[in-house]
Amino acid sequence: MSTAALFLSATALVVALIKKEGPSSSLANGGEDQALRLEIRELRERLAEVEGESRESLTEAAPAPRGKLELQIEELANSQMDLAELTSKIDSLGVLETQERELVNAYKTLIDESRPAGERVKQANLLKRYGQFDEQAVESMWKLFSEQKKPYDQAAALSALKGYVSVDRRDDVIAALNEDLNSGYKNGRLRYFGIEALEPLLPDPAVREQLAII
Repeated sequence: MSTAALFLSATALVVALIKKEGPSSSLANGGEDQALRLEIRELRERLAEVEGESRESLTEAAPAPRGKLELQIEELANSQMDLAELTSKIDSLGVLETQERELVNAYKTLIDESRPAGERVKQANLLKRYGQFDEQAVESMWKLFSEQKKPYDQAAALSALKGYVSVDRRDDVIAALNEDLNSGYKNGRLRYFGIEALEPLLPDPAVREQLAII
């Protein structure tokens, strides 16, 4: 399995566990994924074995006849290659663990309704990049949009929802834009991100009409 595939599958597992167990679970409190830690431990044990084999091969090589010596040198070279490969894999898994924690924290922040809207929305791009901006994340942003507590919450939510506005949600965005229009265009951010959110739905007649107005 490639490093990228391992990372994405491990991250998807952790995010799934967050949604299953809720913020009070050990993973939601920042615990590390057990499977990754076990694999790292096994790799380190294998690394120690390979290092031991390399030292033994080097010690035994000196008094050996030429034919046997060549064989031992070849075995030693193979051991060194295994050593380099295992070391590289351990390093990669260490990076994966760090990235995984970042994704888990980003997901928790985005769906946490007690956090400021701006802080939550900032996590969307990271989650989208790794395919973790799932249905629950989308619904969390729509809830922020519909239950805004501050003037710019709707605009912030729409910035995260770019590319995720369906025809079913179209009228909600249009209604918010019309409300701002009737208030005298007080929310420039809402208009900007509203246009970005609706444009992918063109040539929808309702969207075309709304964009012509604003």
